[in-house]
Amino acid sequence: MGVRQSLPWWTKLGAKLALARLPVPYGFWRHIGLFRHGEMNIPERAIKTFDAYYQRACQYIQIPLDAGFASLELGPGDSILAGLAARAFGAKEVWLVDAGNFATTDLVTCKKTCELLQQCGTNPPDIAGIRNLQDVLMRSGVHYLTEGTKSLSQIADASIDFCWSQVVLEHVPKVEFPLLLRELRRVMKPGSIGVHSIDFRDHLGGGLNNLRFDSKIWESHYFQNSGFYTNRIRPREMIALFTEVGFSVEMIKEMRWPEMPIAPQKLADEFLHLLDEDFMVAEIEIIIKPV
Repeated sequence: MGVRQSLPWWTKLGAKLALARLPVPYGFWRHIGLFRHGEMNIPERAIKTFDAYYQRACQYIQIPLDAGFASLELGPGDSILAGLAARAFGAKEVWLVDAGNFATTDLVTCKKTCELLQQCGTNPPDIAGIRNLQDVLMRSGVHYLTEGTKSLSQIADASIDFCWSQVVLEHVPKVEFPLLLRELRRVMKPGSIGVHSIDFRDHLGGGLNNLRFDSKIWESHYFQNSGFYTNRIRPREMIALFTEVGFSVEMIKEMRWPEMPIAPQKLADEFLHLLDEDFMVAEIEIIIKPV
């Protein structure tokens, strides 16, 4: 186990609060591994991940391959490579929506991804002669939007066939989450599908230490922008929010703790009224469909 992994959660929290205030670009923190938006900048991983979510969706509906389909990924993080995979798998249009311009995939990695996709028997976009990442996006028909929920307003009503995200939704600010779901419901076609994995653990030590804090502290700008924020929406509440905006929700995978991961007396007052069940689910994967 590395030194960073063995540190107690409160040490990580303090360090990130301090380091996030320094005038250092995100790229530096990513380079040293301190702050990172996923690990999808590895071609093999990006292809495998898109394929897994896409195949999961295909088990539930017939995605219209003949006419091409429109794909939306929420939170692509440090890479646009899964967008290239979506095009290779038959998407006529691909949307990538994130809360900032985090993607810095180099051109060599983009080309390698397309080569691997071709070797897999799919039809990747032709990116020969590209000069920069913007060229890749334009040539491949991938729209990369970086203003979070606000970006969804650029997507037409009922235009998305397939939406997916990998442990992203827990990072959407709590106050913004209902709007995100309403926008998601607006852009998804009748008969479309979404596949989303959601991680309810804190992003400090893999427990629920984030529930120790009062919302006035946790939802402050200071905490939200320090690299460990999660919205702390509990699993049952999150599923209810999906339902309220017009989605059916089916849980297809659930990971639970063997026992309560935090002592009740350690919880902030606002969580004390909840049942133990609201703290036992660590991660879920759900299928959503417009109704």
